[in-house]
Amino acid sequence: MLSLMSFMIPKKLKQRYKRFIPEFDKFVGYFKKPQAVSIRVNTIKISREKFLKNTNLELKQVPWYKNGFFVEKNHGIVAHSFDYFLGYMYLQDAASMLPPLVLNPKVKESILDLTAAPGSKTTQISQILNNKGCIVANDNAFERITALRGNINRLGCMNVAITRLDVRNFPNSQFDKILLDVPCSLEGSMRKYFVRWDENTVRNFAHLQKQMISRAWKLLKPKGILVYSTCTYAPEENEGVVQYLMNQEQDVKIEPIKIPGIRMHPGLSNFRNTEFDSELKKTARVYIHDYNTSGFYIAKLKKK
Repeated sequence: MLSLMSFMIPKKLKQRYKRFIPEFDKFVGYFKKPQAVSIRVNTIKISREKFLKNTNLELKQVPWYKNGFFVEKNHGIVAHSFDYFLGYMYLQDAASMLPPLVLNPKVKESILDLTAAPGSKTTQISQILNNKGCIVANDNAFERITALRGNINRLGCMNVAITRLDVRNFPNSQFDKILLDVPCSLEGSMRKYFVRWDENTVRNFAHLQKQMISRAWKLLKPKGILVYSTCTYAPEENEGVVQYLMNQEQDVKIEPIKIPGIRMHPGLSNFRNTEFDSELKKTARVYIHDYNTSGFYIAKLKKK
């Protein structure tokens, strides 16, 4: 019978990443630990201070986001609590809170969340904007749109318009800022989801992601910002996709990512026989053993 360890981490996956994931033995050890549960206080409906005063949850501050908290005990009651159903809080991985912070949306800007369902980052962007401005939240699956609409309604987000389109065929338009949190091989979320992992899956997702980022770039205004993110470690889906865009377009500038309160690892300069542009070191990686969150990759791209 396979152990939990060998079941969750395929040998080939470990061989791929041992050379570049720091403190690799610690990283592997975290697959034996349950992932931290975290919430985002929804200040559209309740102030942070009032929520903290009234909640029965034992919470610990997420260092990089004032409205994010790790739940220390009684994780199972969160989604069944009165505060949850009222939309006072949202269950969200703490690393998942990073891409909207990197996007840094402003009220007067046009915002597009291209792969929005189930709405974690869309509703966080709405919250950052204090329920003002306008966000277009897009997804292409009816079932996922249903979840997106439900979360938008529960959290009281009034500044979101929903579309159901394939990203690759999104109609011509121009946005100041775009979030592209793409479908991926979910290597950074293996502790939460059952993942059938193999390298073909990685390659297939990378092919799709290149098509998506190419279309997203066409939708971005000059001087606009595109935040590209995944919850996987695969360089083919991360640095490789951004490198592809840089090779296709001459107006891509990689911006450094600076979020106070979190230590992030630089993007890779090479993987196997592939060399990446040195600018890709400005992109960011978060590993599960850093803060017991999901693993994430984030790139902030400006259109020159």
